Amino acid sequence: MKILKIKILSRDKFQNNMTNLAKLIDSNKLKKHPKAVKNNSSGIFFESLAAVRKVLTDNRLDVWRTIRDQKPESISHLAEILKRDFRAVHRDVTLLEELGLIELIKGPGKRGNIVTLKSCYDELQLIVI
Repeated sequence: MKILKIKILSRDKFQNNMTNLAKLIDSNKLKKHPKAVKNNSSGIFFESLAAVRKVLTDNRLDVWRTIRDQKPESISHLAEILKRDFRAVHRDVTLLEELGLIELIKGPGKRGNIVTLKSCYDELQLIVI
């Protein structure tokens, strides 16, 4: 079972992580600034619970759970299952992919290329440090 740890750090520790992240961005080791400090070996870091809630909204958690549990064939199929607008679901999928919670696998389909959705984790844990 793959578990992602979502950690809320103290302001000082979070600031330290952001400083280190800025150095990586400046040295071109990261291509873009993520919405949260991400470290694959130990989880995703946020400064506060409010920051977690801004990124991991109820709708985005529903998207992640649906991908994990129902394995939809495409983003369109996912939007259909969730009974939500395709564009809104696509935005949520894009953000979840940036955070590393899901993976988009591109491949050939009947009418061109399709994107298959895969959850990278079985469980998310929230940890306050």
